[in-house]
Amino acid sequence: MVHPIAVTVTVALTAFFLLRKWNHKRRSGGLPYPPGPKPDWFIGNLRHLPKDKPWMAYLEWGKQYGEIISYESFGTRIVVLNSARVAIDLLEKRGAIYSNRDQNNMRKEVAGGKWTLFSQMNYTDEFRQHRKIVNSAFNPTASRAYYSCQEKEAHALLPRLLNDPVNYRKHMRRATGSIILTVTYGHEVTTDDDYLVKLNEDAIRHNVQVIDPNKFIVNFISALRYLPSWMPGTEFKAFAKKCREFNKQLADIPFGIVKDQIANGTAPPSYMTKLLEENGGDEEGIIKSTASLMYAAGSDTTLMSLKTFLLAMLMFPDIQKKIQAELDAVIGTDRLPTFADYDSLPYFHFCMLETLRWKPIAPTGVPHSIQRDDVYEGMFIPAGASIIPNQWAILQDEKMYPEPKRFWPERWDGRFPDARDSRMFAFGFNRRMCPGRHLALNSFFIMAASLLTVFNIEKAKDAEGNEIPIVNDMDNNEFNTPWVPCAFTPRSPGATALIRSVE
Repeated sequence: MVHPIAVTVTVALTAFFLLRKWNHKRRSGGLPYPPGPKPDWFIGNLRHLPKDKPWMAYLEWGKQYGEIISYESFGTRIVVLNSARVAIDLLEKRGAIYSNRDQNNMRKEVAGGKWTLFSQMNYTDEFRQHRKIVNSAFNPTASRAYYSCQEKEAHALLPRLLNDPVNYRKHMRRATGSIILTVTYGHEVTTDDDYLVKLNEDAIRHNVQVIDPNKFIVNFISALRYLPSWMPGTEFKAFAKKCREFNKQLADIPFGIVKDQIANGTAPPSYMTKLLEENGGDEEGIIKSTASLMYAAGSDTTLMSLKTFLLAMLMFPDIQKKIQAELDAVIGTDRLPTFADYDSLPYFHFCMLETLRWKPIAPTGVPHSIQRDDVYEGMFIPAGASIIPNQWAILQDEKMYPEPKRFWPERWDGRFPDARDSRMFAFGFNRRMCPGRHLALNSFFIMAASLLTVFNIEKAKDAEGNEIPIVNDMDNNEFNTPWVPCAFTPRSPGATALIRSVE
């Protein structure tokens, strides 16, 4: 005999899915969703979700289903954009409705109901107000005010690498952290164990995991949010709490330090002091929120680009020599590079673009969300769908970038007119493009140029003196790309003396 509860549940579920199907047909006019793996009843594509390297899974699905694909699980529609054409059509040309931020359940849990970081806000008047303030301090012209700080930290990095090359990762993290902390709060990093650098590192390590919509089951089963944290399946709650704590400290601690300095007249000039002076107390909440975002994201974008650049220099020593020949011709051997040299180093700029393309910082980007129903090339995209720009697939597209696995700076010299500027894709799209990208690229430029002016980047050696092989899994690219062991060898006695002169 069939149990009455089982009958009731079956009828309810059947009615629910019939209603969903009717509602979809009514809204879409019968148009299909973008194609993708065939969903199962009730759970949708839950068993198809990529458990590892989602950018690669999306790329493979794209070969079967096309440039735009989608899948669904427990009512959540996820749309993946696998080509520059589609990404530009939707995120750029239709940016007015594609510029919301994907507010999945895990993001809501981390936010605790308050979207204090404007990077997580939807495209509203409040977001635009935040964005306007950030742009006023980090647009290309305003970013020039930070040149001296960036040059100082890039040059100060060199003697640390000379004296202690084994710990180069620590030295680079200190340099990038010091730049963003000096720019944002006027806080100069003077030790390798600076508390604010460590706080930022811990916060980033936690928060980047929340970006992946497939990582937490709560994104597909909303009801889990309302269960007590002691129940099985709610482990995400403890993780979200930890993220909230880090985010609060990122905002409160340095902000409080600067406020105290302003009160006693000892605050050095910074993003925060400048805006507080210009806006008084009216925009204090916005200044605090945007400062914490720049602090959180500013150092890691540069650091991840430097990781990729070092890997490329190890793998392609002939390209390293070409860069050094250009640096020698423009700068000479008796001084270090400055931003005055910026426009005289075209080949170096090609290498920067290729670094961003070859191994993008965020292979699946940061998901957008669509504000209202849309139709694109005969496909229905429902309001609230999560939109993932697969930057990995876009920047590995053979039509725009022939031989995409190859690190080939010359591809940017005009020989491939269809190639699109990799900065557009590496830092996001349109209204959601990273506002601190100019600062990050400037830091990348001055640090990488300074390194190659005085050092050869070579393979590290083990205790027996044997070269450590380079392990480069091009497809295993993510926010926390591992560091590659390498050695920093002064190019000449003159280079050593030049490094010592800034010690």
